[in-house]
Amino acid sequence: MKKLIGFMLMISFVIVIYLENTSLFSMEEWSVSEGKIAEEIAVNSVPVTQTRRLNGSEIGTLAPEFSLKTLSGKSIYLSDYKGKKVLINFWAAWCAPCTKELPALEAYNKASSGVEVISINIDPEDRAKEFAERAGISFPVLLDVDDKVNNDYGIVSIPTTVLVDEEGVIINKHIGALDEEGFHVFVQ
Repeated sequence: MKKLIGFMLMISFVIVIYLENTSLFSMEEWSVSEGKIAEEIAVNSVPVTQTRRLNGSEIGTLAPEFSLKTLSGKSIYLSDYKGKKVLINFWAAWCAPCTKELPALEAYNKASSGVEVISINIDPEDRAKEFAERAGISFPVLLDVDDKVNNDYGIVSIPTTVLVDEEGVIINKHIGALDEEGFHVFVQ
């Protein structure tokens, strides 16, 4: 009799676990679909022509202002570039796609006119200066020592490139590495 009761308890336990997992799966599906609906409402509720200020680097929002120091210690503000298009590239020396991309960004910088290029190193303690010097980077390399700009722009993966127009509005964003031609296409 004890074996039968033990067996029935074990079967009940298995059934409860099965039902719990099934309900979690359906809750996750519901949560994802609810999130998509909320996102669609949010996107459609603000006219594209209206500039919004949100956290992160969403296209159509004002780019968060920042002040960072260059490798030589000079402070640079995003507002220093007001009236110009600015291409901002987030990277780190330990990131293989970033280190492959930076020479292409340098080539783009030398070949283009009308777009200011700056890069923001998100891990300044990891050989940023050494790498920038070896790569012959001529555009400003800024150091995000406290991760504030990285967080303000909502960077989730590097390399990430953000394009800011003359009025300070983010007009394009790309996550992942680009080659020189890719930068030309990205800016247009």
